[in-house]
Amino acid sequence: MEDIILMKWYVICLIPIFLLLLFVNPTKAINSLAVYMRSPHRKQRQKQKRDPAEPSDGSVSEKSGGQAVTPPKQSEEAQATTVEELPQSLSLVPRPGVILTKRGLQLRPMVARLGDDLAEYRSLWQDKDQFKVAIKPLLQGSCPLCEGQGGFRRIGSAKRTLIPAGSRTRVEFRVQKIECQDCAAITRILPTFCLPFKSHHTQTIQNALENCWRRNNSYRDTTAILNQTLPESEQYQGHTLPYEWTIWLGGVAIHLPQLLVWLGFQLPKHSLLDEYFLKQDKGTDNHRIFGVTVQDPTSTAIWNIVRVDRNNTSAFKQTLQQLKQVDIYLRAITSDGWPAILRAVREELDDCLHLLCFFHAKQNVFETLEKYRRTKKLASDAPELFEWQQAFFAVLDAPNQKLYRARLRTLTKRAADEPILLARCQSLSRKIHFNTHRLRSPLLTATTSLVELTFKFLTRKIESLYSFRRSKCDAAQKSLTTWALIRNFIPYLPGAKYAGQSPAQLAGVDLQGLPWLQYINLKLSAAT
Repeated sequence: MEDIILMKWYVICLIPIFLLLLFVNPTKAINSLAVYMRSPHRKQRQKQKRDPAEPSDGSVSEKSGGQAVTPPKQSEEAQATTVEELPQSLSLVPRPGVILTKRGLQLRPMVARLGDDLAEYRSLWQDKDQFKVAIKPLLQGSCPLCEGQGGFRRIGSAKRTLIPAGSRTRVEFRVQKIECQDCAAITRILPTFCLPFKSHHTQTIQNALENCWRRNNSYRDTTAILNQTLPESEQYQGHTLPYEWTIWLGGVAIHLPQLLVWLGFQLPKHSLLDEYFLKQDKGTDNHRIFGVTVQDPTSTAIWNIVRVDRNNTSAFKQTLQQLKQVDIYLRAITSDGWPAILRAVREELDDCLHLLCFFHAKQNVFETLEKYRRTKKLASDAPELFEWQQAFFAVLDAPNQKLYRARLRTLTKRAADEPILLARCQSLSRKIHFNTHRLRSPLLTATTSLVELTFKFLTRKIESLYSFRRSKCDAAQKSLTTWALIRNFIPYLPGAKYAGQSPAQLAGVDLQGLPWLQYINLKLSAAT
């Protein structure tokens, strides 16, 4: 009764406000009412009123006495639909062999090496004895869903379709269905060139992703390269296949550090932490993107990349927390000395060596001297500027910490009457430990030039995509994750330091002679 009275007063108070808004700005009033009518919370409340016994999250029901209700046995590939929005929390990211669907955690279709193409797979399928030998390790493995040791049993076959590479025609073939003997979960066994819930051959998808994210091709250009069928209007409308595959792969790798651990990357001990502002849609603030990345200087692999709206302390802490969630504890970090990075590393990794980039320190000296020149109205080639530059560089180039302190004290006394130069000396004094850690550990990377080069390539790529639009599926974050994952598996071109090798191979990953997308498909679907 009290709730009804409160609701009446709530409506009585809102009606005058709505009428006033309708008089002042009719368009805004109508849009506000439309947004309220489409609100998912309103629909959820109406659903609970119709069926109050049904729980809001579908996990616990009052009829079951507060116990979790076991979902129905619906684990087949054709019955599961992937979720567009996956939570960022690591605890909700499925482990290998398990997939998160609208029905909850289900057994992912298993993948085995059953031939390099459809012709070899069909030949193996017709030879029942060889096929049983090929899938025997999977049948004897443990169930990733219930972690039971009872193995699996064959329960028949099912029809599967595939669009081979370079073709537009679907081809039908049969795949083996299996059932867990402990939890009775049903799934299928697919060859490595078949991705769950995808109709195209893995080579087609891999070629599209590489063309889109390795080169400066847009989604439309990539679709044209793949010679996809145009709509009836002969215009590209809506989302193209390369975009859909990008969002799919970004959703699979929604927690990039966790995925790289599963794929067999060696854990980094020293990393480069940096941020970069990706300029998009000049003159507007709706599509500004800051990229925060963690990169291994030894293997050059990108371990994490996060899309944030502001490069503040919380953004860097989020990046470091995701690494800690998968037991990655960095012993040393090299950054450009941004105050937000210094605070984040100090709060999250208090026992980590923090090195400041040597090139950034010298760049700050150049900026200080340029400000000093404009204030003093000196010529660009004034001898005084060169003398100050040599004095600052002598401090930064000191071979040990003792000499660094001595030269800095001398320089501070010399610049006592120059506020601009004195402020730079005080900054070097505050960051003395960060600037001298590289002297005690000469094997650690002293610059962040590798990250700068990485972001340079990313900036070129984003310019061909025009902008990252905000969407419900978080397309910007998934696109950045897809770009980082593809870059980790693409070999360096001839002439590079690691020509012919990819960052994944430098990080200790054995692709087992498979293309990188088939390797990811095999590792994610492995029954462990």
